[in-house]
Amino acid sequence: MRISLTTIMILCLSVAIGQQAAVADEVEFQTVKAKYFSKDKFVFPRDIKGGKLTVLFLALSDSQENGQYQQTALLEWHAALSERGVFSDDVVPYHFPVLESPPFFVKGIIANAMSDEYEGKVPLDQAGVIYVDDLNAFAEAANVANDGQPTIIIASANALPLQSFKGEVSPEGVDEIIAAISGYIE
Repeated sequence: MRISLTTIMILCLSVAIGQQAAVADEVEFQTVKAKYFSKDKFVFPRDIKGGKLTVLFLALSDSQENGQYQQTALLEWHAALSERGVFSDDVVPYHFPVLESPPFFVKGIIANAMSDEYEGKVPLDQAGVIYVDDLNAFAEAANVANDGQPTIIIASANALPLQSFKGEVSPEGVDEIIAAISGYIE
């Protein structure tokens, strides 16, 4: 009888693991209408395009202080990866602070202030604020923790999440991301 129960438990576990893998394969971002800092409208993630991959720098933030910290850290990541020659026509970076939607009359003020921080550091047609109704739901849809840490996501050319990285820039982290990108391109 004990062997039968063990066998049944193993079969149930196998089915559960198979279901988790199928769910993981279906991970994708919520669709959100937004504007790049260049003022051009786009639909996230539909209009995000890379040659072979996109690298998404996401600042998922509940507060201004944390958002500024993440924005600075992600710009440092961008600079470190750029120095190593990561970005090309095949690997295209995008920067998106993701915030819960404030009143409509405040959105432009926030976007203009953030735009100044990105100008000269990243192309303004590859960065913009994404306003969402529920920050946690947005993060969950992409299988990313909303933990106040800078988030870098390697995504397919059509912005389907493949792998994520968290935290502040470090030489080891840069090496990890470069290795992951190389693995996806080859």
